Amino acid sequence: MTVAIRGRDRTAGRSRSIPLVRHGRHLELECLETLDELEALKDAWQGLEERCPEPFGYFQSFDWCLSWCRVFLAPEKTEVRARVYVLWDGAECVMIWPMMTRRISPAITLLVPLTAPMNQYSTLLYDPARFDRDAGRAVLDEIRRDRGLDAVCLDHVPQLALLSAILEGQGVSPEEGQQSSILDLSAITDWESHHRALPKKQRLQRNSRRNRLEKLGALDYRVYPAGSPGYADNIERCIALKQAWLRDTGRLGRDVFDPRFAAFLRDLGTRANAGDDGVYLHALTLDSSPIAMEIGMRFRDDYYCFLGAIDLAYQKHSPGKVQMESAQRWAIETGIRRFDFLNDPSAYKSSWTNATEPLTACYVPLTSLGRLYCHHWMAGLRPHMRSIYHRFGAQIRARLLSAVGPVQRLLGRHGGSMGLVLCCMP
Repeated sequence: MTVAIRGRDRTAGRSRSIPLVRHGRHLELECLETLDELEALKDAWQGLEERCPEPFGYFQSFDWCLSWCRVFLAPEKTEVRARVYVLWDGAECVMIWPMMTRRISPAITLLVPLTAPMNQYSTLLYDPARFDRDAGRAVLDEIRRDRGLDAVCLDHVPQLALLSAILEGQGVSPEEGQQSSILDLSAITDWESHHRALPKKQRLQRNSRRNRLEKLGALDYRVYPAGSPGYADNIERCIALKQAWLRDTGRLGRDVFDPRFAAFLRDLGTRANAGDDGVYLHALTLDSSPIAMEIGMRFRDDYYCFLGAIDLAYQKHSPGKVQMESAQRWAIETGIRRFDFLNDPSAYKSSWTNATEPLTACYVPLTSLGRLYCHHWMAGLRPHMRSIYHRFGAQIRARLLSAVGPVQRLLGRHGGSMGLVLCCMP
């Protein structure tokens, strides 16, 4: 397929409009930047969600992206700005690629997925009848001509996604691959048969955990859909438990401590499409007090485990594993076909999953500074330093974070990263 760029029209103060020609049809590429422009795209956006054939698209959905924008996009700040690329064929929307710019220093501006790093997959939405790899390459080529950008940085791109084919041969990737852990439920008809099919040792362990907790008090499990009574209050409780766990284990989770995070999750899912799609909060309680919680999203019969938390006072009783078993039972009984643990490479996931999804990362430099950042930091030092850091025990990590925290606040969100980049200059 051949896509030709016919010129450009960049009107100051308005969305960029770039004519394209594809098989004799005149297409138009827009770049939307304001919340009003994105809100007006709702019907076209949600219609494209239905036509896009690929899984893993929730983190590009209208509900996810607009809920985030309403909370995190501040017009008076310039560090982060929306760049949502929309391709039109007449009145029909054939592609939406939700992106944003992020300034990591006065000298470097990146183009990253909208909502990053909260998004768990990087992909785009498209109409398979009117958009393909070559059309995507033409869109990427036009983005690369933007002189205000230094690099395009994408993590967690599913290798089977069209975006992966569009990015093939572009930029640089880290040596170590990425993957998601998934429980494929498509062949499982009911919970009882699934439980019986588990190895005997695994069944006994799961039963033993639940029995130990039931000896401590009244154990209950509830699932709250977004907007239901109790949902908002439990969001606050879940985040508080997660923050305590992050501090105790020395894990990185800066966004979880952002006061806007709770507001984002409270709104998320309350304006989603009709049906079972939406956000769900799972709560395992002991004598009415939450001891393990999870916030997850259902989208087109896939379920994403977005944020889990436990009460550290009950850690030795493994409440998180009891909650996970209950969540998977709920998933089977409500017709979910894929239970996705996302891309965090935790060892415990192997006993809860039966499939993996290979992912890729791609960092495309557009300037000399962008080349330095992509090659020496994103695909060079960054993955190695993360690997070394996670080999440390929880106590060492917690001490390191408490020491580094004041320096990061002094230098800004990416001060530490930029210091390492400067050390790598040839």
